[in-house]
Amino acid sequence: MWRLASYLLRLLIYYLALFAVLRGFFLFDAGKYISSVSLTEKFRCFSSAIKLDLAAAAYFVTFTLLLVFIAVLTRKAWINKVITFFHFTMTLIYSGLAIGENLLYREWQAKVGYESLKHFANISEVMKTPSFAMISYFLLGTGITFIIFRWIYNKWVATSLHFPEYRRTTGFYAAVIPLYLALTAGSVITMRGGLGRFPISVGVSYYSSNSTLNDAATNVFWHAIYSLLNTSEYKRLQPFIDNPEPGPDFFDIYQSAKDTFPSILNTDKPNIVFFILESWSADVCNQEGRDSLIAPFFNGLIRQGLYFSNCYASGHVSDQGVPAALGALPVIPSFSLLMSKQQVGELPCITDDLKADGYYTGFLYGGQLDYGNIRGYVFKKGFDEVADVQYFPSSTPKTALGVPDLPLYMELLSKLNSARQPFFYCGYNISTHSPYDVPVDYGLGIGGENAAFINTIHYGDSSLSVFFKEAEKQPWFDNTLFVFVADHSHESQIIRVREDKDRYRIPLLLYGPVLRPEFCGMDIQKVVSQLDLTGLLLSQLGLEYRGKYPFTRNPLQSDFKEMAFYNFPGGSGIVTPNSWLTRNLNDPKERERIGSDTLKAALYGDIGRYLHKASIYLKDR
Repeated sequence: MWRLASYLLRLLIYYLALFAVLRGFFLFDAGKYISSVSLTEKFRCFSSAIKLDLAAAAYFVTFTLLLVFIAVLTRKAWINKVITFFHFTMTLIYSGLAIGENLLYREWQAKVGYESLKHFANISEVMKTPSFAMISYFLLGTGITFIIFRWIYNKWVATSLHFPEYRRTTGFYAAVIPLYLALTAGSVITMRGGLGRFPISVGVSYYSSNSTLNDAATNVFWHAIYSLLNTSEYKRLQPFIDNPEPGPDFFDIYQSAKDTFPSILNTDKPNIVFFILESWSADVCNQEGRDSLIAPFFNGLIRQGLYFSNCYASGHVSDQGVPAALGALPVIPSFSLLMSKQQVGELPCITDDLKADGYYTGFLYGGQLDYGNIRGYVFKKGFDEVADVQYFPSSTPKTALGVPDLPLYMELLSKLNSARQPFFYCGYNISTHSPYDVPVDYGLGIGGENAAFINTIHYGDSSLSVFFKEAEKQPWFDNTLFVFVADHSHESQIIRVREDKDRYRIPLLLYGPVLRPEFCGMDIQKVVSQLDLTGLLLSQLGLEYRGKYPFTRNPLQSDFKEMAFYNFPGGSGIVTPNSWLTRNLNDPKERERIGSDTLKAALYGDIGRYLHKASIYLKDR
């Protein structure tokens, strides 16, 4: 048994060494993209890669355990040769992928994945593309790496797995089977990245604002398999692309012509603090009756700020809501572009425009950015500073999912105090996400079965109160705009069916000393979308947005066309000033039942036109 344990340990080290050597080769080959980066940050690439490397190596170890177990039970010596052949094959495949990625990166600055491997469907084109030098580079690099590591495996890793000729008694099996089950369980846990709530994701290795370093830290094999397995997501777009809705072009009914709009700010370049409120529903912002106790501080901000009381979330999960709020990325049901696309750096984000305008940018999250590949999005979009729960010292109070709102907002305050102005800094809380284990139970008695969620809202509201009490004392405060928007909504103290439009209504608030006095305390009741926040902010900063963000509008325009689309698993909805409608995508006879109802038929068609345009846009990103 000790011989087996020694072999597995050496095998694990062997693969980690293979990954590290080829990673070093990648960094050398891609040196021009990281020439301005310090040596220390370059070397962090190797430590940041460990989690994903271990997960990738665990796949190879797990299969080896299966073969060894068969060998133990059957006493077939030839299985040892199968094991050796397997590892030689994996070494050759990985070496080829890694060396091929070096060449791919020179052309596309992209990792090996579905978008590159799909070109092998036209093999003749692939064979004609590389030069003789590139082919030589690939063959020599792959061949030399394979030969060296084949020698290392034979010389240092391989050992006889032949067991002494114990009698195969009940006691023997009672000892061997639990051992192999335990080893396999440990290996499977390593494959998923631990026992955490969420399995390991493609962005777990990201650590730098330099995308090349993040690409280097991401295991080639793991990334390629992940990309291939998630390509099926795009099939969900195809029905909407293939079946355009008859009638006018979507953007003719959605977009307004360029029009005048009021300037709501007293400065051209304010600092912007962007609060993404996890799961906040507009219901919790009720300012009357007992419900006003849920978020009293935030309600006070509403009375002093510019509030959009009819704003609707575009999606229903965070990996849809974050890029919708930050980059006006449209949503279709049951689809997440962050989870489906390897090159998330190409997706739109307001930071692109703000950084070009001289803003310092930051993103602070109380949970794990690995969820939904949000880590990949914020790192790839070049935020100057990114931190999540792993950034906080071990002494920081933690809940199941991360850092509670109060210490999160206090850390945000600290970062704002040291940030270069003008800054755009995003604070994203986690306390209002299940399991709702915040440090305080206020005993509000509101919400019924959702009382725990309502309690976290009150905790988050109280934490915001503490933050603003301190923020008002800071020198940067008077030149700052605070933006509040939920990533998506949540069932609240008011129970609603899934399709109900108010189930997707979220708070959208602009607040701060830079607001002109005439807009303070104003409630804009136009129907707006979460996607419109990008157009609203960029227009106020005098920055163009129409070409880059086709799904955003400026809701302050006088001829703004009021409509918002929301999406949930299996369906989409539309809200207008006078009506709303949902479309069940799994019900082929729904249109028949609408019959001659002109209003419903028009809304039904608008949903179809939205899904068609949004799917084309998402497919082309």
